[in-house]
Amino acid sequence: MYAVVRTGGKQYRVEEGRALKIERLAGEVGDVVEVGDVLLMDDGSGVTVGAPTISGARVLGTIAEQGRSKKIIVFRYKAKTRYRKKTGHRQPFTKVLIEDILLPGQEPKPKAAVEPEPLEAEAEPPKGRRARKAAHATAAVEPDVAPEATVPATDTPAEAAEKPKRSRRKAE
Repeated sequence: MYAVVRTGGKQYRVEEGRALKIERLAGEVGDVVEVGDVLLMDDGSGVTVGAPTISGARVLGTIAEQGRSKKIIVFRYKAKTRYRKKTGHRQPFTKVLIEDILLPGQEPKPKAAVEPEPLEAEAEPPKGRRARKAAHATAAVEPDVAPEATVPATDTPAEAAEKPKRSRRKAE
């Protein structure tokens, strides 16, 4: 079963279970989207064509992703006048997973209950260079030396005056 729908000023051929990248729609990931402009339907036994749309027919889907496509470069140029203008554009899109194509008067299929994913007890340790960085970061947070040993002894004002000041100039 497939249908032809209109959304965002374009027409798309949709099938159940397929993903579709369309112009941006309002909503968050996981929200249900309904497209009511169904232009044509094929239910296996015959093709129904709307004039201009099939009243009561609709397509249901879930938002899988909201994003922006790759950048396209727009370059305007006029010869012999030193006119050049370079701009870029990233078109926003919504990726929709089509769940149901409904005929006029038809109700959507009941959804199966989704079980939450079990939480992982512990992530596997990093490998290679990342392992060394992680070990170094944890060593800096948790020192092996007692805190008393790392604190320098405070000098009395008389002892501080006796110490020579270090020069900032490089030794030659």
